[in-house]
Amino acid sequence: MARLLCQAQKRGIKTSVDVVSEMGDRFKRLVPPALKYTDYCIINEIEAGQVTGITLRDEAGKLLTPNILPALQEIKKLGVSQWAVIHCPEGGYGLDDTGRFVESPSIKLPADYIKGTVGAGDAFCAGALYSAYHGESLKEALELGNAAAAASLSKPGAVEGMLSVENLKNLRRLLGGTKS
Repeated sequence: MARLLCQAQKRGIKTSVDVVSEMGDRFKRLVPPALKYTDYCIINEIEAGQVTGITLRDEAGKLLTPNILPALQEIKKLGVSQWAVIHCPEGGYGLDDTGRFVESPSIKLPADYIKGTVGAGDAFCAGALYSAYHGESLKEALELGNAAAAASLSKPGAVEGMLSVENLKNLRRLLGGTKS
């Protein structure tokens, strides 16, 4: 994968990495070499913990927010050139190409809103990459990613809840705030 990403960058193609959550030692072996050829790394807190060795949830499942920034810094140190992003149910967090830390809380959703969680992380990633492609800021990318994840949660399948970008932004404006 690192060779493929390297070749893509040599051709002027922007690269991004997302990974599949798993428990094992493959992350430390496979992901870091690819990150030096990655423009946008958008992964969840479990994957970020596997890549960096930094614990992002305690034994009770609580997000260890003070560890988010060090994990992002470690991901950037591994070579990510543009955005290092960690997404989780609580929100999106990132470091941009200048080293500026940005966060965006998840959208506050009504109690009966969530119909399924399959695809929410992929939806977040798609929203963030859409923003990157269109030259938007990391803050806008995290907000659109959170909106896409929220839309995905409204249906049981991976794609049925997806909305147009305009409607995703409206969803963010209507519901706003943090997820309860």
